[in-house]
Amino acid sequence: QLKLEDYKDRLKKGEALNQDQLEAVEKYDEVVHNLEFAKELQKTFSGLSQDLLKAQRKAQRRESLLKLEAEKKKLRTILQVQYVLQNFTQEHVQKDFKGGVNGAIYLPSKELDYLIRFAKLTCPGRNENL
Repeated sequence: QLKLEDYKDRLKKGEALNQDQLEAVEKYDEVVHNLEFAKELQKTFSGLSQDLLKAQRKAQRRESLLKLEAEKKKLRTILQVQYVLQNFTQEHVQKDFKGGVNGAIYLPSKELDYLIRFAKLTCPGRNENL
């Protein structure tokens, strides 16, 4: 653009320009228009790029939150199962299941023993001071 402006100034001062320079001066307005269009296009692409980055970050945050919720749900399930299994290690609970009383179903001693052993293997001991 600066070169074209220089040609234009030289032509106004009466200097002789070669054919290529004269053609370039004739297309000055077209070149300026194309440069302005390119600048606007660049701004548009930049805005779209920023919007895309924002959308990607938002999707990543949403995905992270969904993963976190899924992990929380798994942990809740594990803790619930551990709680139920730990109850089988208590004598009064064992008596209820052996007799099928107090809302507990009847469990044969062999099955109850399996549950008790499984509970002892899978559930860490609780620290009651915590």
